[in-house]
Amino acid sequence: MNIKNIPDPKTYPILPPDMNYLYFEDGDSFPMEPENLEYSPVNAWWLAESAFLVYCHPGFARMAYRLAGFEGFRFFQGKGTEVMIAWSSRAAIVSFRGTELKSRSALHEILTNLNALPVAFEGGGMVHKGFLQGLEEVWGGDEGLHLFLESMLDDHPERPLWICGHSLGGALASLCFARLPRAKGLYLYGSPRVGDQDFVELFKNRCVWRHEHARDPVPLVPLDLPALNFNYKDTGCLKYINGSGDLLTERPQFKVEDYISQIAQPKELQESPRNEIKQSQMNVPISEGGPRDLLNKISDHLQQTHKEVRGYLEELDADFGVNADDHHPIYYAVQLWNALISKRS
Repeated sequence: MNIKNIPDPKTYPILPPDMNYLYFEDGDSFPMEPENLEYSPVNAWWLAESAFLVYCHPGFARMAYRLAGFEGFRFFQGKGTEVMIAWSSRAAIVSFRGTELKSRSALHEILTNLNALPVAFEGGGMVHKGFLQGLEEVWGGDEGLHLFLESMLDDHPERPLWICGHSLGGALASLCFARLPRAKGLYLYGSPRVGDQDFVELFKNRCVWRHEHARDPVPLVPLDLPALNFNYKDTGCLKYINGSGDLLTERPQFKVEDYISQIAQPKELQESPRNEIKQSQMNVPISEGGPRDLLNKISDHLQQTHKEVRGYLEELDADFGVNADDHHPIYYAVQLWNALISKRS
């Protein structure tokens, strides 16, 4: 079992579906913990893999689950909503697919189209109208998701039911979990906000874990805009995955004063070498070939300064920027595998 390389979008096709990825690799060494209601790095990884796999063709997903020990499989599809259920004798996993990310432009659609007005949710609070409509596509009817899941819970009350989703799939998973009080737990990955504080209160004292990766912009929308009385709130307990792969319990906060003070640092990086060159220029005699030495020092100074400033600005961008690439589900699966391995080593 090894740490996995973080995919580089310049050399690896990070857009799902990904049928070259080996799902649930080494899962036998880290079996799922179906009864664990605390944060579980094992469950976080298993459900991240499921939230990634749901983008694939159902036939491929059925095979991947079977190889991982989940012999049962069912697929539901609406106009734009897809959900897969896989089960073994020990656990059942319900995974919702997010937006079909066939191109990076789809992320732009996610960020710009999350503007539906809130509507009342039957359990309490207000929720995003578009998300609720998405769940309704597969929820009702004699052959719908609701009756199927309730039947599973009735027939096998001893088998924990876990729900997960990435991106818009996370929003659908949240609504599904809110409608199923008997479901064991909910794990979210790069999910947008779903409802207001009253809706979030429905998850109180339940197992809900929300993952955000680095500069993924999607968890920040829809924006919490009191002036518009939308009041969208975050769901569950946060696990923030920073650029180094560490799991934190708080999202880094942007502060304008920090940004302004740090912008000034590239200038400070240059002050010491510049003063050294000025001193050399005053002290080196022309007759001793000083100009050549001086030019070399100037050249070295420019190269070093360029390297330091470039590195600094890249670090600054990592601290304060957003990056749509960080939203893709492969990063959640790989980073959480690496976190699991690191914790066990």
